[in-house]
Amino acid sequence: MDAIYAKLNDFMEADETVAVATIIDIKGSVPREVGAKMIIHPLGRHVGTVGGGCGEADVLRAALDVIQTGEPATVRVDLTEDVSMQTLGVCGGIMDVFVERVAGGRGEVTSPLQRIAALRRSVQAREPVALATVVSGPAAGREAVVWLDRPPQGDLGLGDLAPQVIADAQEVLRGRQHKLLRYPATSNQLPASSVSVFVEVQRRAPELIIVGGGHIAVPLAEMAAMCDFAVTVLDDRSSFANRERFPTAQKVVAAPLTETMRDLSMDSDTFIVLVTRGHSHDVECLLEVLDRPVAYIGMIGSQRRVDAVFELLEVEMGIDPLKFDRVYAPIGIAIGAHTPAEIAICIMAEVINVLRGGPATSISEKRRARDRRRRGVQE
Repeated sequence: MDAIYAKLNDFMEADETVAVATIIDIKGSVPREVGAKMIIHPLGRHVGTVGGGCGEADVLRAALDVIQTGEPATVRVDLTEDVSMQTLGVCGGIMDVFVERVAGGRGEVTSPLQRIAALRRSVQAREPVALATVVSGPAAGREAVVWLDRPPQGDLGLGDLAPQVIADAQEVLRGRQHKLLRYPATSNQLPASSVSVFVEVQRRAPELIIVGGGHIAVPLAEMAAMCDFAVTVLDDRSSFANRERFPTAQKVVAAPLTETMRDLSMDSDTFIVLVTRGHSHDVECLLEVLDRPVAYIGMIGSQRRVDAVFELLEVEMGIDPLKFDRVYAPIGIAIGAHTPAEIAICIMAEVINVLRGGPATSISEKRRARDRRRRGVQE
């Protein structure tokens, strides 16, 4: 997404006026996701896509009108009529696409340029940030950059409703997912008409730390990079932790496992997969991260071995068994995987399921449910 904003910044600094189209809501099967953006240039130098085909043509026509009038518009792209044996696509849903004019130059309009610069700085610093845009109501087109820990930049033009919108936008930012917020007309807030605000989340890329550079790590690192994770691979053997094996990883570290895990920076956007060459190494690294505020800890191993390890850690090291509830072990989602690539797929599926709050059931849920029942009986 930063590539779109970088190009938009270039257009604005060149004193050019363009339209920006953003998918704000979808129903059914459509070619692009909520949040997908496209820059429409009056001379045809477009950037990005909102799906192609006839639907995108409708958006392009609307965008040219928006550039001329300056009035934002929401285009409903209905693909349900396009489903037939003759069509090449398989989409049959509806997209709502918000189109707004963005005027370039530092003279006439400076605040959009400043907001984009602030947004990009936060994205590049891996700082959670969102862009809240009023997409319906009298203030349509007004925007504000929203952070979790500082006042917003920009004026939504919503009067007494603005603080509530900012607070709601921060909740959306915490949840990672773009969202269209709707506010009905009320008598005690301004404006008096209903309002919709699209919150475009620009959270930093989640980081996947793969501990162990063996046969599963190779396809896993590649898949994670394809899914826009910032990938770090750690192994204590330079013959396994090197750029030749992991060309798509952001970092490849050849260093002692436990000491390096202790020193690595981790937070709520960090996902950890323990797939070392030996279970003792997995357990040692697990102890280094068990109390860290990470989003996900997955450890490879059979159900029998995992049970034995957790029982040993509880008895010999006095670790509270409640802590093991956050560990996804055995790792992954059951798809009948056998090969390293298949196992990597089942691990990546679980990571995405946790990231997106998906409905899939992890292999480890059986163990965790059993352990919760045991604690309930004991209590």
